[in-house]
Amino acid sequence: MISLPSLALAFVAAAAGLPSWGFDAPEDGAAWVANAHLSNVAVRDGVLVADATGWDPFFVCSGLSFPASPWQYVVIRMKADQSGSGELFFTGTEEGEYGGLSQDRSRRFHVDVDGDYHDIFVFPFWQAEGQIVKLRLDLFDGARFEIDSIEIRSWGDAENPITGQYAWNLEPAGAWRIADSAKERFSPPLRLSIEERGWATIEIKSERDTVGTLLWAAEGIPGLQSESFSIRGGDRPRAYNLELFGNKAWTGTLLALGLRIEDSDAVPTTVSIGEEPAGPPELAVTYFGFENGINRAGADCEVLLRVTNVGGRRQGIRGIHLEPGEGLEVTAAPEDVQVEGLDHEEYVDFVWTVRASEPGARSALVHFEGKGNLPEPATAHLTFSEPLGLEAADYVPEPRPVTTSIEVAAYYFPGWDSPAKWDPVQRVAPIRKPVLGYYDESYSECVDWQIKWAVENGISVFLVDWYWVKGNQHLTHWFEAYKKSRYRDDLKVAIMWANHNPPDTHSREDWRNVTQEWIDQYFGMESYYRIDGKPALFLWDPRNLRNDLGGSEGAKAALDDSQQMARDAGYEGIEFVAVNTAESPAYVEMLAAEGYAGATNYHEWGKATDSMLRPQRARFEDVVATAPEAWARRNEMCKPLIYYPLVDTGWDSRPWHGDNSLAIEGRTPALFEQLLREAKTFCAANGKSVVILGPVNEWGEGSYIEPCTEYGFAMLEAVRNVFAEGDPASWPVNVAPGDVGRGPYDYPPIEPVTAWDFDKGPGEWRSMMNVGAFRAEDGAIRLTTLGRDPAIVVPLTGVRASAFEAAEVTMQITGDLPPEIHAQLFWSRGGNGTNESASVVVPLQTNGAMHRYTFDLSTNPRWRGTITMLRLDPCDAANVEIAIDSFQLR
Repeated sequence: MISLPSLALAFVAAAAGLPSWGFDAPEDGAAWVANAHLSNVAVRDGVLVADATGWDPFFVCSGLSFPASPWQYVVIRMKADQSGSGELFFTGTEEGEYGGLSQDRSRRFHVDVDGDYHDIFVFPFWQAEGQIVKLRLDLFDGARFEIDSIEIRSWGDAENPITGQYAWNLEPAGAWRIADSAKERFSPPLRLSIEERGWATIEIKSERDTVGTLLWAAEGIPGLQSESFSIRGGDRPRAYNLELFGNKAWTGTLLALGLRIEDSDAVPTTVSIGEEPAGPPELAVTYFGFENGINRAGADCEVLLRVTNVGGRRQGIRGIHLEPGEGLEVTAAPEDVQVEGLDHEEYVDFVWTVRASEPGARSALVHFEGKGNLPEPATAHLTFSEPLGLEAADYVPEPRPVTTSIEVAAYYFPGWDSPAKWDPVQRVAPIRKPVLGYYDESYSECVDWQIKWAVENGISVFLVDWYWVKGNQHLTHWFEAYKKSRYRDDLKVAIMWANHNPPDTHSREDWRNVTQEWIDQYFGMESYYRIDGKPALFLWDPRNLRNDLGGSEGAKAALDDSQQMARDAGYEGIEFVAVNTAESPAYVEMLAAEGYAGATNYHEWGKATDSMLRPQRARFEDVVATAPEAWARRNEMCKPLIYYPLVDTGWDSRPWHGDNSLAIEGRTPALFEQLLREAKTFCAANGKSVVILGPVNEWGEGSYIEPCTEYGFAMLEAVRNVFAEGDPASWPVNVAPGDVGRGPYDYPPIEPVTAWDFDKGPGEWRSMMNVGAFRAEDGAIRLTTLGRDPAIVVPLTGVRASAFEAAEVTMQITGDLPPEIHAQLFWSRGGNGTNESASVVVPLQTNGAMHRYTFDLSTNPRWRGTITMLRLDPCDAANVEIAIDSFQLR
């Protein structure tokens, strides 16, 4: 337990001069003016009542004038007959398109329903406005609202903020409490420098698993900032360390620090801010289960145990014992189960080989020996399936496609072109391991398995993510393997150009070039997907094209060019489908005028993220409940374009983006099948002959239905259960590679690479942004910078920062150079992105010669732990030629 001085706080509510409305007087009701989407508006018995009968209901309160302080908050006492999410807008000016109101001047809140009034607390941190002159209260459609009061309050002693305290004891009953009914707790007003303090340590005692959120506000950054974390239940307090250096809003001067914990029985005991993780060591079992996806009775199967140090200090293990349950035999065990020590966030894996005598559920228990905070005993629940008894095959068995009631397409992400790409998935979510293994996506035998599984489970089209920036392409390896695959004609394919390109990288000339690439390399394939006889082309964001070509007329001219080029090549034209941007009837009208024939989405979550019960955690059951309404709304809005409904395959991007990223939890094969049935009903009612599924294999973003350890074949079989025709007994049995003696297809293990001379190519280095003509030539990486922020990146595997103090790059820069020019090296750990706080800058020579530059990594306290990616910005100028002869960590 962290020992800190006790501090109880008294908060000041309803400060003098701040407005409030109790709706006891007629003028209170007159102050809040309803728009046309609210009806039956009245003030009765001290309550403002209204029915939301339109899609955008709100009240506006104008004519205000009070100074905006960071330590103010709004309390709305209300009830509704339906749950949902509202939003409070505020502004310090009447200027602008919407009278000063904008999305970045708003805060969302959730309304629960139990028949009682509730106090809703909104912490706007609107100090950047200077003063508040207008408020707008947005509600939600279809509900009846009763608003008892609205108050602006303040807390703490704003005249004397704390300037030198970085640790607090929260055990006194009133500590950091603003109101008993508020989930949010806040420190007294602060003015603390946090430039050198990038870790927050929160100690909490909770009997149940729940979620906590660290809250803060910083000077110069509007709004309330947050970082969520998982809380583990147990019988003792636990310390949680949050690295905040990577958050762009954790900077400068801290004005407020707070906590929100979703379980009211969880008790925070201490909070501190420091330069490194704090608190005791604590080892936890972060995964215990099958390593691979299809596990047959009578065969050797691997069970994986992962142990992670989630505490602040180093901790080891003296011994580990696995006890197999009845009907389970251990046939091989790890040779060494002792661990000398793990630092914060480090983990270690152990693998046992087991065999079940019969199909069915089995279990295994593991317990630990040693000193300190060891993991509690853990149980793995293992289900073994019937053996198929198939003979070994010399290749992927021939597919047996099923017939479906409508055409089922699905997005495909070809992002797995190196072993390093799999590292975040393996590290954060080993349960996602594909049945193919951590596969080499450029291997045509892998593609033939994907084709077999898709068509045997009802998917007949892959819409493949495709990348092009001014003629530079990447991630085309899957298409190349598909062209060589044996069963390519069984599965249709189309391009989904993911044109989230840098600004000013579309042009009429480039558009003609990319169209010619489609015609020469793709449209001629027998299996290229056609709509109404024309090759289909899905475009991620038509806005980027429009913005770069000077507006809608320029975009229309470009699409007209494509149509003419396609007709000249012997096609009837191109069927362009807009992705993600059908936002309003007016926008759809513009898309139609530009030449698009259809519209769809890449994801469709309905209102699931609007009704999150805890930060950054939505529920898949809410996707199922609200997606049909979203399909109906989009279908009506998209006319005259053809709308293709999108069935979502999930979202949990923590492997890519860290613990604070959005996760839609609770996805199961049963819920996914329910969503598919809703889509089938929608398609039948609206004459749709095509339905699109979200990505089948976006393992990093958590959108996947390909066979894997977590679900086996169940997600794919849900598609077949809904859309396949004929007798289910006639459908093919899903076969894994191991069932016929094929595979695995994993990339071979690689040793950590920390030095590159580029004599044999770029290795894992690739362009990230604002880079043209990226290539390895004459023993160097060569590129042209397209903007002032060019970047190349390399993923790393197993590189410990403590082993290296510096990075050296030998580089030549030529062109029209400014007098002061710099290179910058960034790095990231885990799923975190890069930012300035994890970087080192060096000045560059401008004489056009080859020079060696040294980045002194030891000067930055964030150079620690396991480094998973390096990003090199070779300069900060556009239209410069770069040659990188070597790079090494030392």
